Amino acid sequence: MRSDNKIKSGVSMFSIGFSLTRSITVNRPVSEVMAIVGDFNQWNAWSPWIIQEPSCPVTVTGEPSKENHKQHWDGERIGSGQMILTEVIADKQLSYDLEFFKPWKSKSKTQFTFEAITTESGEEATKVNWLMQGSLPFFLFFMKKMMIAFISFDYDRGLNMLQEYIETGSVQSSVEIQGIKKQKGFHYVGFRHKCNIEDIKQVMGPCFQQLIDEKVPLPDMMVTISHKFDFVTGECELTGAFAYFNKPSFDVPTNMVFGEIPEHDGLQVDHTGSYNYLSNGWATAKGYQQYAKLKSLKGVADYEVYRNSPKSVAEEELLTSIILPVKS
Repeated sequence: MRSDNKIKSGVSMFSIGFSLTRSITVNRPVSEVMAIVGDFNQWNAWSPWIIQEPSCPVTVTGEPSKENHKQHWDGERIGSGQMILTEVIADKQLSYDLEFFKPWKSKSKTQFTFEAITTESGEEATKVNWLMQGSLPFFLFFMKKMMIAFISFDYDRGLNMLQEYIETGSVQSSVEIQGIKKQKGFHYVGFRHKCNIEDIKQVMGPCFQQLIDEKVPLPDMMVTISHKFDFVTGECELTGAFAYFNKPSFDVPTNMVFGEIPEHDGLQVDHTGSYNYLSNGWATAKGYQQYAKLKSLKGVADYEVYRNSPKSVAEEELLTSIILPVKS
């Protein structure tokens, strides 16, 4: 959810500034929310970056929610950097200096602002805004929209986890990189849709029940195939499908699509937990692909495979494999 909050930042004549804000509502009082955000000792539970590399060394110094409270991380895949709490405005704002050391050096300003609100049921809640102001070298002007889109994606993942962590005490999401594995080819039958990224759940959620209602024969796997996913425009094109290792002999209904994914090598990343956090698996997979310099297999779409079902296991036990086809 976007916010109209804007904070000006100084930009040199040789750089291009950017700013962004992402927001969420947490059903807890400001004091409780601000105390957790202001404590780096609790960030590992909801950080959108640490979940991609849980073994990343993190050092925390200073007193939580006090100026000069500091977090330093030194990851192999997510890079290294530090955040320092520079200003605390009681019940309103936490401000930080953010510095990255690798994979490249950069400095930014970030803030969390907190607004007390009341829910429809009359309970105390907090609107949390996460802001950033940064800059890019002038010669990288063409990356500005992409940079804003990617950071916004990370902020949204983090805020969603923060919300659950504060409201329930835990986050139902974990990721494990399985590496490159030979993936068996399959044929698929399903529904192909174009939609905005923010509408994926509403648009794609009913696909599998529709397949069942249409009495399509039970599959070997259930998959969602990602034909297009553009963070900058917010547009995507996906197919929710039943997948079969052998070519189906039945007639495919005219309102469905039929296709094939050939056998291939694929980077496999497994996500365990709520489907609401599948973006953590995708972020980890894409990040690892870049880190390992793996080239995508041309003409073969990325996809996810649902290894079990919400009808058979608890939400925290849902297992989904994200597969990125790569060149051998």
